[in-house]
Amino acid sequence: MNRNVASLLAFAAVTGATIGAFAAPAPADDIRDIRGPIAIPLWWVLPLAVALAALVTAGLVFLVRFWRARRARALTALERALAALAVAEAHAREGRAQEWANIVADTTRGALAVRIGVEVLPQTTAELARSCANDADAARVVALLETCDLARFAKANLDASALLASTSVARDVTERLFAPPQPPTPPSTVTS
Repeated sequence: MNRNVASLLAFAAVTGATIGAFAAPAPADDIRDIRGPIAIPLWWVLPLAVALAALVTAGLVFLVRFWRARRARALTALERALAALAVAEAHAREGRAQEWANIVADTTRGALAVRIGVEVLPQTTAELARSCANDADAARVVALLETCDLARFAKANLDASALLASTSVARDVTERLFAPPQPPTPPSTVTS
């Protein structure tokens, strides 16, 4: 029996050592405080803040543009034409005849189209002269367009003073073409 007890004790020692290897040793101070909550980083806060700031900025830009556009009134056709002729005058002072001719031709053709109610932009100057032979202002436009054609197509080198004089004529003709038509005056009857 001695032998059985010895083998039983040996088995218990081996088993105890094996179980002890897997079990964590108990520290001397087994009781400790409860830990507080662990802070989880909020990685999405910065992208959300940037997106909201971009959205607010875009909204403010939209509102400012909307407010300015609402306050600004649209230019009339005459005001747009006179502004274009002011640019043409600047080209004339610099001696840039071809740019001057393009602006003046487009502006005066547009003004004539408003007056007669026909699309005159695709017509050549000769076709325009035949179709508007009765209108005195149209005859001035045709003469002006012939000068523009020299600068545009024949590459004529016009001097700055001639371009400035033609710009003045174009401004006068444009104002007359955009002016409302005057009602015809009845013939006066004199009774004696």
